[in-house]
Amino acid sequence: MEVVKDILKVEEQKGYEQIETLIETEIYLNQTKPDIDTILWADGKVEILSTKIIRDKILVNGLVKFKLVYKSNEEQLNIYTLEANSDFREEIEIDGITEEMVGEVSSNLEYIEYEQEDERKVSLRALVNILGRVYAINTAEIIKDIKEGVNLQVLKEKIQYNDILGREESHALIKDAFEVGEDQPSIEEILKIDLHPYEKEYSISADRIILSGVVESSIIYFGGNKLNSVKREIPFTHFIDIEDIQPDSKCEIDMDVADGEYQLKESLEGDLRIIDLEAKLKFSAKLYDNREKEVIVDAYSTSNQLNLQTEEIAIIENIKDIVVREEISKDLSGKGFQEIYAIEGETSIIDHQYVEDKIMAEGILTLNIYYLEEDTDSIGTLKEEIPFKSYITTEELQKGVVINIKTNLEELDYGLREDVLSIKASIKNHIFINRERKITIVSQIEETDELIDKKNRPSIIIYMVQKDDSLWDIAKRYNTTVEEIVLANNVISPNTLMPGEKIIIEKKVDINF
Repeated sequence: MEVVKDILKVEEQKGYEQIETLIETEIYLNQTKPDIDTILWADGKVEILSTKIIRDKILVNGLVKFKLVYKSNEEQLNIYTLEANSDFREEIEIDGITEEMVGEVSSNLEYIEYEQEDERKVSLRALVNILGRVYAINTAEIIKDIKEGVNLQVLKEKIQYNDILGREESHALIKDAFEVGEDQPSIEEILKIDLHPYEKEYSISADRIILSGVVESSIIYFGGNKLNSVKREIPFTHFIDIEDIQPDSKCEIDMDVADGEYQLKESLEGDLRIIDLEAKLKFSAKLYDNREKEVIVDAYSTSNQLNLQTEEIAIIENIKDIVVREEISKDLSGKGFQEIYAIEGETSIIDHQYVEDKIMAEGILTLNIYYLEEDTDSIGTLKEEIPFKSYITTEELQKGVVINIKTNLEELDYGLREDVLSIKASIKNHIFINRERKITIVSQIEETDELIDKKNRPSIIIYMVQKDDSLWDIAKRYNTTVEEIVLANNVISPNTLMPGEKIIIEKKVDINF
């Protein structure tokens, strides 16, 4: 017989763990800064500098960049900024991971608290969530076909999986220079810049991913004795080179702002009105194909004895993955908004469940709103959480599936009319539907010269079907074939047997002259 072998390569998530770490630091005013009267807000950004996987742990080095905005105690209204960096080192413990595996680490800033110790000192505390995922590429040699065996019967099963074609990390510098509007004052100091990148679309061509996206920039600056805001959309196109990819392959792309810088420049009139902005974006791309392979899980011969070796393998089958975009809208009233300077947003999934033919995902859109209060003319910040539910229709899923959902905020629009702040957000949910499965496969097969003796068997055997019996099991036990049982019993539905049902097994003897 000729045995045809193949390699099954499956990516398996080996661990998932989230930790929290509290970062504390202090800011002291230098001699050039006036004393603090009122702190307006404090914000920050988490930057993951490096990660390393060792046995049972992910080592994470990171940095929190704090920025504090305050009003001075000077008679004239003046607003200033303070900056400080605080590094951290953390360990994410995940049993069973090793250096050869691939890790993904992401982070978000849960909250920042500040306390003014005196006119020139502020203490800061930030709670940072760090999420680690670790994947392993499992390979197994499988037998996918057997040719020219004597009276050979084989049982095959189909396996669905994601074939990982490649992973790639890259960076891009996105630049834009623009002038604030004619109706706005010139810039004295930039107080806040929020950069939010998101994907518009991608295509695959000639061993590269062509990604089109937008960087939304929201800027708050001090000028004309008041706070002002600018919103700017910066389109970009980025190329990610990965060899041996196909146009119909699927792609999962994560992007983040690694760093952002700006310079203030003078307009033709000599005023500081031009913002020269530069954003360094980090892209992590995973390219994969949904594949299906047949693997031999059992075999026998109706005439000769076989030597079989079997092996149990664990696989993560990819049943389906779905990308769904949807809109969230909400009106906020009675908050005392006079003017909105900027709004930052972030989405998270807090729960999901599968009901009938729908996946229901519950999430929260968290907003940080920077605004001018109507009654007091003071500058305030507000954290608002907008719950949402997403319903994704799919065909009936098998038991034992594992559903993972990654959510991203894309566009965020808002408008203030009278006392009503209208929020419109576009989010993208990427739903991965997998099944953890253990399957016994045939790893080695050898045909022997030993014949199966059927001469002393009855001509007809009446077999009563037991619970969990299949026609394959019965045929193998009595060295016949599924086709012969179907013909002898006029079986209409071979995959459905009822316990207690009677099956006729006819003896068939091969006579060689």
